[in-house]
Amino acid sequence: MKELRQAAGLSAAALGQPFGWSQSKTSKMENGTSALVIADIHQWLDRVQASDDERTEVLALARETGTRVRPWRDADRPDAATQQDARGRRDTETSGIGVFQSEVVPGLLQTPEYARRLREVHTLLPADEIPAAVLALMNRQTVLFDETKQFDLVITETALRWRPGSVAVSLAQLDRIATLAGLPNVRIGVLSRETQERTAARPLHSFVVLRYADAPSTVEIETLTAEQEVTEPADVELYEQFLAEQQGLAEHGPALLALLDRMRDDLRQLTSNGS
Repeated sequence: MKELRQAAGLSAAALGQPFGWSQSKTSKMENGTSALVIADIHQWLDRVQASDDERTEVLALARETGTRVRPWRDADRPDAATQQDARGRRDTETSGIGVFQSEVVPGLLQTPEYARRLREVHTLLPADEIPAAVLALMNRQTVLFDETKQFDLVITETALRWRPGSVAVSLAQLDRIATLAGLPNVRIGVLSRETQERTAARPLHSFVVLRYADAPSTVEIETLTAEQEVTEPADVELYEQFLAEQQGLAEHGPALLALLDRMRDDLRQLTSNGS
């Protein structure tokens, strides 16, 4: 796409001007750092007066990028701390982030000790990479205090009750969630086990929605062995709809704090029983 633009004698700013695109949007499309919307590609190709063969090739490539999988063990992947730093820079470029987490506490909400224990027992990270990765994650969390961005997070009660370490680690993590839930731009909802049972809420894997002011949203899904990126707008919208549906079912505000209090009581009971 960049080659076609340059061959047409257009700058990044000039190419998108008729469509109201910023230079940043054009650059992100060329660099593959934002989702490629087929309607935008058609406009691009019209603008550069692409040939029929060029149109066919570019559209085919754009459709192939709708879902990308990046294996964790890829030899070209940077170390864990560098990956966290890259995610931090990515987070600052978004207008907001949506999270559905059904297994563990989302990274943006984790305490240092929870993050460390989680990576020791729940990931394939080499032990010598964990301290730097945790530090990079803590630095990344500062984005939560940028009130120009909106964060929408839904966590299942099951995920909150999973204990990667001691009772003290879990208690500190619950306190952290209660504190962050008080931020004006952070909406944390917890989907109680009773609600899931009562409504027969459909289960789904965890995911992150990255929203941009000048580019289409994308979805990231992490598995044990790889990271998957979904950019097809119709698919991204399904994830947004699911997240909104779960937010509507989740506990917020005083109900959320009451649920966290009950979980603290259960943890303290474990301590008194010597567990």
